[in-house]
Amino acid sequence: VAATAAAAALGEAPACRWHRSANSVGFVSEDGHIFTKGASGVQKVCMGHRGKPIELAPLCMVFDESLRCGGTHHYSYSILDGELGAADGAGFVFDSKVRRNNIQRMRSVFLNQRGCVCIRDHERVKKLGVRLPPLQPGMSLGLSIDLDAFYMQFVVYTDEGQPLGMAQVSLDNFFGSDVWAAESAIGQSLCSGFFCAVVTKEVSVGLI
Repeated sequence: VAATAAAAALGEAPACRWHRSANSVGFVSEDGHIFTKGASGVQKVCMGHRGKPIELAPLCMVFDESLRCGGTHHYSYSILDGELGAADGAGFVFDSKVRRNNIQRMRSVFLNQRGCVCIRDHERVKKLGVRLPPLQPGMSLGLSIDLDAFYMQFVVYTDEGQPLGMAQVSLDNFFGSDVWAAESAIGQSLCSGFFCAVVTKEVSVGLI
């Protein structure tokens, strides 16, 4: 917290590190840059559309320790080792403070494991029609967000650091003036937020 305040006072963006709460669902390295998720416990089971049982991996949300307010911010998210699930993804959550919340109460823009850029507005999720290569172990994702211009960029890289694809998103197209007004009225903010990743399998992921 002290380091974050000092960086803000100097006009510098705080370093990207996993929030300490991630230790409750896995292990965070001493420097805060690597999170490792181990085997999960009992999985939920639901019935598929053909009447066959489907195991649902529990969602595990981990996020950057720092709230970003205004300005431009950059994140490098690496899938270091392990396995990804269909529900995995990474993106930016709009909120007035860093916190774990019910995923259906969040507003976010994210890239899912299949490579689709999506927007979540509480319980509603919409694919934006932009597709990048599916995320796989060894790949990394570069995410840049301008909270003043309401603009985001996703870049997927190979394990050798070569870009595979890029997507740009203007947030004004998806969060209209009525949403901005409603958020202001209840004390929430679309001008601030934090990086967040969802992992469901045994995996190690990095954040810098």
